[in-house]
Amino acid sequence: MENLAKVSLTFISPISEGALIHDDGCGTGAATSAIVSAINGLSVSIKATHINEGALSIYRERAAAGHWPAEVLNMDAKALQFADDTFDLSFGNALLFVLPNDGVDAVKEVYRTLKPGGTAIFNCSKYVPNVYPIQTAARETRPEGTPLPRQGFEKWNDPEFLLGVVAKGGFEKHKITMQASPVAVTTSSELDHWANMLWSFIGGTSAAGWLKSDEENWDAAIEIIKREIKKTEGFELLPGGRAKLGFVANVAIATK
Repeated sequence: MENLAKVSLTFISPISEGALIHDDGCGTGAATSAIVSAINGLSVSIKATHINEGALSIYRERAAAGHWPAEVLNMDAKALQFADDTFDLSFGNALLFVLPNDGVDAVKEVYRTLKPGGTAIFNCSKYVPNVYPIQTAARETRPEGTPLPRQGFEKWNDPEFLLGVVAKGGFEKHKITMQASPVAVTTSSELDHWANMLWSFIGGTSAAGWLKSDEENWDAAIEIIKREIKKTEGFELLPGGRAKLGFVANVAIATK
């Protein structure tokens, strides 16, 4: 997620001294880390918000260790407790597609809390190399007709869909710029372990959930994921067994 944030920041003007920044749906701090790297020592203030205390606990640890100029708050992206016209920059990194109503309600809150002339960044994936391998594993190891993991997320691949969400949130279309950019990601562990973790986290996320047959078919599913991920564009097996994957991001830059 940090590489996604870094790429997204390249599409805006340099952050100014004294800027007040909102890391919306901050998670464990990917966007804040990218912002801190980008400001190169400038004095800024960051308000980081999320609703998951586990993620915020990790964020606080990282913020303390990295001396981030950040305040961490438990706050719903759909109901921000900030005043109107507060922020110079708002960053929703990998946020909208995990929210109800496609994140439109969160965009409305970003628009409300952004200063006139302020900038908002929203992003999502245009191409995710691990989706097809997961869905292929599900097709080949589960009964025909079983709902697929991540089914329906394909709509976010179209930049016009992200543009429409941001516009529904209040931003004028002529003040929204769409960009697409490759994002290289290296797996955190060797390929077999990574494939197991991927299937563990995403394999059961369809409407069908986990099936009784999944346990006996587990090893077959992992082998299918590894087989298919090696066919994806940008895949590179690295020394030590980890892999480099090629993602493509849709990035919306909106001005209030």
